[in-house]
Amino acid sequence: MVTVSTRPEPGSKMVLEIEVPPEEVARHFATAYRHVAERTKVPGFRPGKAPRNVIDRFVGRGSVLAEAIDHLVSDSYDAALTQSDVMPIDQPEVDIDPAAVVEGQGVKFTATVPVRPDVQLGSYTDFPFGLEVPEVTDDQVSQVIEELREQQATLRPVDDRLAQKGDLASVKFAGTIDGEPFEGGSADRMPLVIGDDRMIPGWEDNLVGMKIGEAKGFDIGFPDDYRVEDLQGKQARFEVELLDLREKILPEVNDEFAKSVGDVETIDALRAEIRDAMEKRAAAEARHGLGDRIIDYASTNASVELPEVMVANEIEIMRDELQTRLAQQRVGMEQYLALSKQTPEELATELREPASRRVKTLLVLSAIAEKEGIDATDEQIDAEIGEQLERYENDAKLREYLTSRRGRSYLRMTLRNRTLVDMLIERAIGPDASAAEPDPAPDAEDSETTPEQPEESA
Repeated sequence: MVTVSTRPEPGSKMVLEIEVPPEEVARHFATAYRHVAERTKVPGFRPGKAPRNVIDRFVGRGSVLAEAIDHLVSDSYDAALTQSDVMPIDQPEVDIDPAAVVEGQGVKFTATVPVRPDVQLGSYTDFPFGLEVPEVTDDQVSQVIEELREQQATLRPVDDRLAQKGDLASVKFAGTIDGEPFEGGSADRMPLVIGDDRMIPGWEDNLVGMKIGEAKGFDIGFPDDYRVEDLQGKQARFEVELLDLREKILPEVNDEFAKSVGDVETIDALRAEIRDAMEKRAAAEARHGLGDRIIDYASTNASVELPEVMVANEIEIMRDELQTRLAQQRVGMEQYLALSKQTPEELATELREPASRRVKTLLVLSAIAEKEGIDATDEQIDAEIGEQLERYENDAKLREYLTSRRGRSYLRMTLRNRTLVDMLIERAIGPDASAAEPDPAPDAEDSETTPEQPEESA
């Protein structure tokens, strides 16, 4: 077993002085010889069967030594981290003398790693705000009722009157600018609700008063801030034909309507059910918002020197998150940069400030958790791993990550921070301040755990 001692260095660094016993060195040399022999074709010998002296002559002792050092450093460094409980935030800088690595003899080397910096905590409990739960109004309940009516609406063909706002119309149109058609300016059959302003402002107003089969032309200008830059501020001519017209028939707000949309018997019961759900949601959102404000308050009042490596890593994480969101919208990163008129370097600069806030928040929460004696147990981490794997159908890549030292460390941080913020909320408002079932407290990063999540850096 390796032995390790640690000593701090300026700049939030820790030096691990690692000593590897002779038997471990010999084991790593044996592993190196076996691996080199397995991938080397030596005339007269089957793969992996060439003796050591032949391997030394055939590929050179230096190749074996290099591989032995790779195995020795990797295994011994991991063992040293486990023994010392040092939590690095980046890869180590290893200092080992190859001439000192001799089979059958012990060897010493050092690994210098950046570690979490010291955080000077300020106030994180005496905040000048509290839980603010907004009142649910009758108008808000009525708005939900109207939305339910819209969902239950039916459409009736209209042939006995002219088009009016609220009608579902199908139109054929062709637009030109200076007599020339433009991209996206025409359609053979487009459905739209008159008055929903799906088209440019004022466009749909020209449909009001038309009858089915009627055609008309009108001039209209594109807004100066229109989403297509080439069309901003341009005057266009549209020729439009009304192909079809239907009106929405909304159900009456009565007991029958209430039965059709909920497990209730009367409209009053439906309103009460809606109000209750809205009040619970408002209370949960207020609690979540209070958690966000507490995190921001604690972070603002703390001081810490942010290691550049942590900020740089967080920028990469945020870039990956952006790329994932873009992929869901079928937009590539290169296309996004072109549309936003940014270079990759400019994007990194834009992400630096929010990345720095994230890093500081994680560091501050970690320091508060240590002060408050809050941590996550192995049982809690195991339960979280089980929930994550069940959610993602036991994905093999996710399982490998979550069960690794790095993955468990990330989950420990997430669970610890969640428990901490819940505790700070309860301390501020008391457990009975809201009847609503609380949502989990806001995480510092507010994101799902995925196989790409970073090792705990806070």
